[in-house]
Amino acid sequence: MKWLLALCGGLLALAGANHSPVQQRALDNVLEYFHGRSFVQSVFQEQAVTEVAKEESSTGTYIHLEVELAQTHCRKQRRAQNCPVKPGGRRQICLACFSFDSRSPDHILDKTMHCISQKSSLLQETKRRHAQECERVKKANGLYLPGQFAFSRGLP
Repeated sequence: MKWLLALCGGLLALAGANHSPVQQRALDNVLEYFHGRSFVQSVFQEQAVTEVAKEESSTGTYIHLEVELAQTHCRKQRRAQNCPVKPGGRRQICLACFSFDSRSPDHILDKTMHCISQKSSLLQETKRRHAQECERVKKANGLYLPGQFAFSRGLP
């Protein structure tokens, strides 16, 4: 049984290692957002990234993630690295969309995030509303920012 758990843990680690740098920044933002909420008392660990969409454009990168989180035995204040997942602990789904600037990939043009319990009756409604908000975030890649272009006119 222990070898099966070790194998599953290894496969999850490999899956996490395949994230692009932009996807990893998006995932880090989701975890920071979730743990920054006042009512979250325990550390939650990424269990799976169940949906990933990445679109490149000349103005930036659009990332859509659906992340499954599991509660661990560690308290949020300590943030230990090796926290075992709490059997029967809470499970959350975080939905997130990001538009990253192509000139400065660390700069987020727009974002939206929602985290909800996997058992919530509002999960499907939250996913529908989130999809609408993601369309707005995706359009942020196509918008021109003030001062992005300059035009000059010759003297008369």
